[in-house]
Amino acid sequence: MKKFALPLIAFAFIYQTTNAQNTSTDKKTETPTWGIKFSGFLRNDVFYDSRQVISARPANQGELLLYPTNVANDINGNDINAAPSVTMLSITSRLTGTITGPNAFGAKTSGIFEGEFFGNANGNENAFRLRHAYAKLDWKNTQLAFGQYWHPLFVTECFPGVVSFNTGIPFQPFSRNPQIRLTQNLGSGFNLILAAVSETEAFSSAGSSTNIALGAPSVSQLYANNAVIPNMHAQVQYRSNSLLMGAAFDFKSLRPALKVQSAPGASTYVSTNEKVNSFTFETYAKLTTKDVIVKGEFVSGENTFDQLMIGGYLAYGDAPNITYKPIHVNSYWFEVAGTGKTIVPGFFFGYTKNNGATDAGAITSVAYTRSVAPKAASIDNVLRIAPRLEIVSGKFKFGTEIEITSAAYGTAGTDAKVTGNTNSVTNTRILFVSTFSF
Repeated sequence: MKKFALPLIAFAFIYQTTNAQNTSTDKKTETPTWGIKFSGFLRNDVFYDSRQVISARPANQGELLLYPTNVANDINGNDINAAPSVTMLSITSRLTGTITGPNAFGAKTSGIFEGEFFGNANGNENAFRLRHAYAKLDWKNTQLAFGQYWHPLFVTECFPGVVSFNTGIPFQPFSRNPQIRLTQNLGSGFNLILAAVSETEAFSSAGSSTNIALGAPSVSQLYANNAVIPNMHAQVQYRSNSLLMGAAFDFKSLRPALKVQSAPGASTYVSTNEKVNSFTFETYAKLTTKDVIVKGEFVSGENTFDQLMIGGYLAYGDAPNITYKPIHVNSYWFEVAGTGKTIVPGFFFGYTKNNGATDAGAITSVAYTRSVAPKAASIDNVLRIAPRLEIVSGKFKFGTEIEITSAAYGTAGTDAKVTGNTNSVTNTRILFVSTFSF
């Protein structure tokens, strides 16, 4: 896939361009509308959490809730993290520009430019940030797209419709990435999707902060860039009037450091090209009937840190012999929702499991992970149920949701897999959202 994906995209581009130009020579060319149409929404979130939580953004008690924090007892045995909170935010309000333009290379052209006031990192909330900047060329059976958009593992036709802005994380892969994507109509309802994907500072992987192997963890797109090989993706999708199904395969490579100590404790270094390679498989389905919409997804993933899921990878060994092993997670989610125009109920269920890494030796050096670590308190699994109700009138919508998330914490072995007893910690988030679309 790595070897042939980009040449295939190039071939499809040349073929479609040439074919379109040859077949349209004697036809009158229609001039499409040229311009931009703005849309978006103003959103306000108010939510109560029954205890302290871990969020992707903002860092604590934030919109992108992942799971509750572990128990932290004081000297009297009282859980410090059992403190409730109330938060109110409007930073997800959004502006979208849908762009149309004249034909190019025999294809219809279009694009999308979208931003919001969420900021691109903890500490700069309320700053305007780029969400999407995506341009497309559409021929009869082929689409080529370039720019920043949802990662192909986030299927825009099949994702949780929860009221919460977390959109089902950490059970659902979630990131927006610069990419080149080819979508080919294979006929009979089937599409083939191929993509080469990069990372951004908002959705990136962990690695050594010093660029020296075993350095303290930091998060940056640098580790993916230094691997040279883009994140490669292939997906087959089937759709009919009522059914959408698909399966995807994803490959990612990171280079966590550029150099390593020549010996343990040495002040001299040698270069290292050691990489951590990971593979993710995903399958999903969506059924639409007159009264309900049913969706579901299964993800078997490695090193899904950049997708705002649990896991990452481990470093094993002593300098200069350092190796890396990805942590494997399984994740499932299921949803059923009504199809009404005014009253829209829904119910979401999600579960994810930490399966650890392949243990490469007795010595585990550093964990580049989220919420799992060798020989330390780690998450074994996370479970969530979330009933919801939305009320719609014109362009105005009110939504409320009770999101109950439980995380099972335990002590992990050298492979970061939790064994033995676990302690389940639960947070209840009661959410109220108002959205005015335009």
